[in-house]
Order: sequence, then structure tokens, then C-alpha cells
Amino acid sequence: MTERRVRRRRRLIMWLVAALFGAFAVVTPADAATTCTLTFQANYRGTVGGQYRWQVDARLTNTGTTPSTTWEAVIDFPFSAGAVVHLFWNVNRFSTTVWRPASWNGAILPNQYANFGFEIDMPMTTTSPPLPTSSQCTITY
Repeated sequence: MTERRVRRRRRLIMWLVAALFGAFAVVTPADAATTCTLTFQANYRGTVGGQYRWQVDARLTNTGTTPSTTWEAVIDFPFSAGAVVHLFWNVNRFSTTVWRPASWNGAILPNQYANFGFEIDMPMTTTSPPLPTSSQCTITY
């Protein structure tokens, strides 16, 4: 075998090894796809101080095959229509729209879920039920 062929073969082997290790680095559990669903159910609670109060129950489900380590939900309620979230449970609020788990419900097994919820006041009945205008969820494995 000529020196030129040996160099080509070595380069090819080095490239294949680099590509192989690079592929394994991309497919680790920490980098797995984030798969989840977020569903809501609103129930009318009554009138409080001239506002219509609703309880919104949320469920974030891990649709992946690996237990999660944490999750995040981005939920946009009809704030422009006067919605006010004044109470929430089983979740931490990091901004108007970003919600993260409480200390006890960040890890979700595959096909299991975390429940959390909100009480929302609305100024008029025509905006009922005050379900999110948009939402998305992310699970970290």
C-alpha cells in the first residue's frame, strides 16, 4: 500500500470515529426531544368584587419515554381582555406567562402528569371560560 493510500485511510477512519462519537453525544438523555402536552379545564366559581372568578385546572403530561427532571409551561391568558391571575397552586410563576414546577412535581414519569392550577378573575361574562389564548410546554430529561 502506498503512503498516500495509508494517509487517506487514516483520515477516513479518524473522520468516521469523530462522526460516530459526535452522533452519540447528540443522542444522550439530557438532549432528548422535549415531548409533553398541556391541557386545561375551566370551572366558574362565582362573582367576587364585581369580577367573574374562574378556576382553571392544568395538566402537563410527559408523553416521552424517559422520566423528566423538570418542566416549564408558557401560558398566555386573555390579559388584554382584563384577566387577572390572583391565585395559583402546585406551580411557581416566573413571569406573567412562564410557569415552572413546585419543588415536588418537577419529575414526571413517562405517560404520567403534573396537575396545577389558577384562579382567574374576568371583568365580563363574554370572555368565559378564560382558557389560555396560547400555550406550550417543555420537559427536560
